[in-house]
Amino acid sequence: MGRRVALAAGVGALLGLAWWGMFELIASGKVCTFDDWGCLSTFVTSVPIFAVVAAVAGGFVLHRRREPRAWLVAVPATLMAVVAMVFLLAVPWTGFAVFAALYALLAFMSAPREGSVEGSRGRA
Repeated sequence: MGRRVALAAGVGALLGLAWWGMFELIASGKVCTFDDWGCLSTFVTSVPIFAVVAAVAGGFVLHRRREPRAWLVAVPATLMAVVAMVFLLAVPWTGFAVFAALYALLAFMSAPREGSVEGSRGRA
């Protein structure tokens, strides 16, 4: 269980760093203009795209590491983290902690139990 939670927290932290990077790139004005709502419209359109791409990437990484219920961790954790980070716009550098905490929490909560079929897979 500890390996599952640590792996999920690591994946979440990397996605949180990607969120921070995206936010800082938009805030710098390198990919948009500050005229006529340019950067705001860039941010509003990039948030849902980031949410989908991050959920798919997180689920794919966890699935490739053969974690059971990988998509049950990645999709809700990413969506909750993106919503939380939209409310925390003033502190985008906390993205890695928010993503890591939510990924770890959902990895812990969705772990297969000992008596279940998934929990006994691979044991003799």
